[in-house]
Amino acid sequence: MFDDVRSDDRIIHVCVNMDCAMRGSEALRDRLREIVDETGVDVEVNDYICFAACEQGPNLLIEHERAFYSEVGPEHARAIVEHAEGGAAVEAIDRSDSFLARKIFNMLDAGFKPGDLSLSAE
Repeated sequence: MFDDVRSDDRIIHVCVNMDCAMRGSEALRDRLREIVDETGVDVEVNDYICFAACEQGPNLLIEHERAFYSEVGPEHARAIVEHAEGGAAVEAIDRSDSFLARKIFNMLDAGFKPGDLSLSAE
């Protein structure tokens, strides 16, 4: 129903729930924020509670690019920010065509957006 609806929200959502956090998602989030700050890219990096892909984490989503990534590490951060700015997808970790990604995008398109749920001090 909502397939291929692009968002104007320029947000990278990073899962920080238990499984993803144990696999390094908070360090990934922090690295993404560092790159955004140093490059001046117009994109937010927000915490997300769960994408229901725990066994594949860390997971993140670039909302406006309709990109969903799994098994993401800090070494992917710069390429992810480049993708958020309109660059190429990071093929090795791209799960955007998965069933789960389509369901996540449908929920976001329907208005289920958590915003920044960070519990960490900035």
